[in-house]
Amino acid sequence: RLRRRLMWPLSPFDTAWCAIAVALGYGVRGMAGFGSGVVATPLLAFVLPMTTTAPLVTILGFVVSLQHALRYRRDICWKALVPFVPSSLVGVPIGLWVVKTANSDLLARLLGAYILAYALYSLFGERVFGRALGMPHWVAHPLGFVGALISTLLGGLAGPIYVTYFDTLGLAKGVFRVTVSTTLLALSIVRTTGYFATGVFRSEDLILVVAALAPAAIGTLAGEWVHDRIEQTTFRRYIAWLLVLSGLGLL
Repeated sequence: RLRRRLMWPLSPFDTAWCAIAVALGYGVRGMAGFGSGVVATPLLAFVLPMTTTAPLVTILGFVVSLQHALRYRRDICWKALVPFVPSSLVGVPIGLWVVKTANSDLLARLLGAYILAYALYSLFGERVFGRALGMPHWVAHPLGFVGALISTLLGGLAGPIYVTYFDTLGLAKGVFRVTVSTTLLALSIVRTTGYFATGVFRSEDLILVVAALAPAAIGTLAGEWVHDRIEQTTFRRYIAWLLVLSGLGLL
């Protein structure tokens, strides 16, 4: 039985595909602090069932975010992060409860419309309205709930939701990246616990998680290399265009 669990379940082509998907996803996350699920999840879904993809991306995100939070812990903006924690504790259990009955396609399209609308505002809103419009602090609570619910159902995509709030705070690029990443770390802890408790994550999938650590590490290091070499204004434009692509991909 143990030998069967340790057998490699993918063909050589599927293995290469998954490695590239993970490296690309975590390259984006290494640079921006989010985006691994947006990039990796739909690519992995071509060869893996969502019941495997969602926990896989979650556990990889936990490992990468933990390393990032420990390394850059002095830059974390805790004041911005804390409001997302209680709402995540509510959103994840509800997501696990409705995962079998929810219309995930409709949720994804609604989420895509919201992200796209904010991204377009981020790019052109100040020019149109003549000033930057912020979000009230209480908005973090419903966004935290929606992000936790959606990411539990779809195996990710909380990052773009959270970023629509963090982007309005005007954080420095390093603070922005580690704060978003640490917020996703808190969410991934709750989601991973839920996946194990409800039996969504199977022990047979553990070999995939271990194998995916190498491409995730390579992608993260490449993303961090790029992050350290771009200016703040360029970084914010990159975040906005990444949100545009995320929104379009969900519509």
